[in-house]
Amino acid sequence: MIVEKIGSRGVLISFSDPYYTNVYMIFGDEHVFVLDTFLGNNSMKIIHHLIENEGYVDMPVVIFNSHADYDHYWGNGSFKDASIVGHEHCRERVLLEGESSLLKYEKHKRGMVKLLPPTQTFQETLKFEDDEVRFFYTPGHTLDSSSSYDEIDKVLFVGDNVESPIPYLNHANFDQYIRTLESYLKLDWKLIIAGHDQPLKKLDLINRNIRYLDSLKNWNIKIDSLSNDELHRHVEQNLVAIKDELMRTVYKEKFLKHLAEVEKLRG
Repeated sequence: MIVEKIGSRGVLISFSDPYYTNVYMIFGDEHVFVLDTFLGNNSMKIIHHLIENEGYVDMPVVIFNSHADYDHYWGNGSFKDASIVGHEHCRERVLLEGESSLLKYEKHKRGMVKLLPPTQTFQETLKFEDDEVRFFYTPGHTLDSSSSYDEIDKVLFVGDNVESPIPYLNHANFDQYIRTLESYLKLDWKLIIAGHDQPLKKLDLINRNIRYLDSLKNWNIKIDSLSNDELHRHVEQNLVAIKDELMRTVYKEKFLKHLAEVEKLRG
């Protein structure tokens, strides 16, 4: 685990067990913000330690869940009386999928897990004016994905919407996902914190993610140009995840043709 101070009031906590994941904290004037809570109460001990160390024990805590994949909210229960912020679809997913995710990924638990959904939801935007922290809806990696922007330090927290080497897809929402990534390019940020990557200071990865989604949307993706890691994620994860959805859309014929090209290339 690595703890790094960011800007004037941010702290980045990067976990390595069982996989690389970022949690971000903002020490505001009126609240302490904890962006995503990883895998359970044990993984949140460092957060409580930092709050105490910085002298913010009496400050109200606001938890932000970027989306309802299990590794982003299992530590919610570690914060007594905290307000939990998330998109309304994030709350719906926790209530609908929480128990099954807990069973499926039980080996990833780090300490006790209490399934707590967002208690304060929004549709488009929620801003904490006194702290100059804004949360906003950015569907992409999942349909409930949201992002956070620290207007003072100009740090953008994007959850799993930006990822290397190419995005993880859960839906065939190509246009929607591209719009979200393009909206990031228009924001005045100095640093991007993504869920599972090193902090970003340049546009390169976002642009690569956009190019992949655009080529997939138009079904002109060049399979032989993908690295082994990219090909694995594209075929074994992305195409598998969106197959049923694509088979019910106008993309069906192009998707089947693409699958045939993949099989031919792989022998």
